[in-house]
Amino acid sequence: MNKNFNVAFIRINSVADEIIPPLHYGYLAASLPRSCNVSLIDMLRDNMDEECLLKKITSKKFDLICLSGYSKDIVPIRNLSGKLKAHSPESIIVLGGVQSSLMPEATMAFVEPGVDYCFTGDGENSLAKFVIDTECRDFSHDILKDIPGLVFRSNGKIVKNPEELIANLDSIPFPRWDLMPPASYPKSPHGAFFRQFPYAAMYATRGCPFPCTFCAASKVSGKSIRHRSLENIMEEIKLLRNNYGVKEIHFEDDNFSVKKKLLIEFCETLLKEDLNITWCFPNGLRLEMLDLNDLRLMHRAGCYAVNVGVESGSDRILKRMKKGITTEKMRESIARVKRAGIDIGGFFIIGFPGETKEDILQTIKYSRTLELDRIGVSYFQPYPGTKEYDDLVESGKFSYDMNLMKLSLHTINYINDNLTKRQLYWLRRRAFFAFYFRWKIVVKLLKEVRNFEHMMFILKRAKRWLTS
Repeated sequence: MNKNFNVAFIRINSVADEIIPPLHYGYLAASLPRSCNVSLIDMLRDNMDEECLLKKITSKKFDLICLSGYSKDIVPIRNLSGKLKAHSPESIIVLGGVQSSLMPEATMAFVEPGVDYCFTGDGENSLAKFVIDTECRDFSHDILKDIPGLVFRSNGKIVKNPEELIANLDSIPFPRWDLMPPASYPKSPHGAFFRQFPYAAMYATRGCPFPCTFCAASKVSGKSIRHRSLENIMEEIKLLRNNYGVKEIHFEDDNFSVKKKLLIEFCETLLKEDLNITWCFPNGLRLEMLDLNDLRLMHRAGCYAVNVGVESGSDRILKRMKKGITTEKMRESIARVKRAGIDIGGFFIIGFPGETKEDILQTIKYSRTLELDRIGVSYFQPYPGTKEYDDLVESGKFSYDMNLMKLSLHTINYINDNLTKRQLYWLRRRAFFAFYFRWKIVVKLLKEVRNFEHMMFILKRAKRWLTS
């Protein structure tokens, strides 16, 4: 294909709790034909404004501009894509990511005319096929209809092609780490804490088989668990260690522990090869699948921290969430982790449909009785594609407006009949103060601070969590 085919991946500058390499862009860039000239413009890392971005775009003719974002980003993306199109009218602009996967047709309609096409699901093979098949700028229906997961307009109507999830994850090239060297990013990890720097994020698996009624993970990455081979995982870790000096791995999987055999073999291999790396699970883990021996093996192999979705201290709410675990079983699982010598954080949700003030107060009390080192408390979000979203829309208790919605941990987008917005705000603050304003927790957190830069990041993050 054309050796001068220029591609730009742009991460917009938005409010974020962490600033880490955009792994999804790394994978997409690696999957493109080798003849593509790829640029990664990380506005978030570089704190870049739109004026600077537009100068970069106009100084180099890009054939393809790729954007990605969550619900909270969709209005800024629509506005930015319009400006990009005005400054570079010949560029094809595409959008992928969570928002596009959850509401493909509605998102496509919302971001036009700045965005030309949207993608859903696994994008590596789809984007590569799009680049190859449309090289001659033939965007006819006959060409576009065969690109998996593509959303496009044809004869005035929006068309969404079926997705094809990538079964063999080993077939996906390693991310283009040369475009996003881990050491070039600030000490602001997902989960707030780390042991060694530089660190890098990785995925060992994709997909989630669990039926939690509030979670959209299976809508984005599928219900079946797909996993990389042990050899493939180890090869990337060694590449990161040898070429980029990486000393720590943060696994961002939804459910690595579902593939318990792979996890155990991974631990045994790390011990055998003595790579001297630390690792953790900031995105969460299903603990009920791991016994004490498994956890102790993980600790010996370098795992120092995991997070878990506790969600609620009310068994009634947990049952409605279809979490498949009780408060007592969760307590036992968390205690096992601590016995193994691993730190643990818990995620909680407040404002769930049907939840009362008493339920939330029970959750706050429950959090203090668990052997947790830290917590995160988010407002319930009605994510499209989830059972809760469908039920709320069907009952007329919720409607989605992209101009107004910012589905994020820190925004109140739904208030059930038992609560008020003011109550939710103050109950969230109460949850944080009740948990963190204890001497043993304060001392533990202070010991985890690595340097002044890290401390400032934690304080900034804490302020945002406490004031939203």
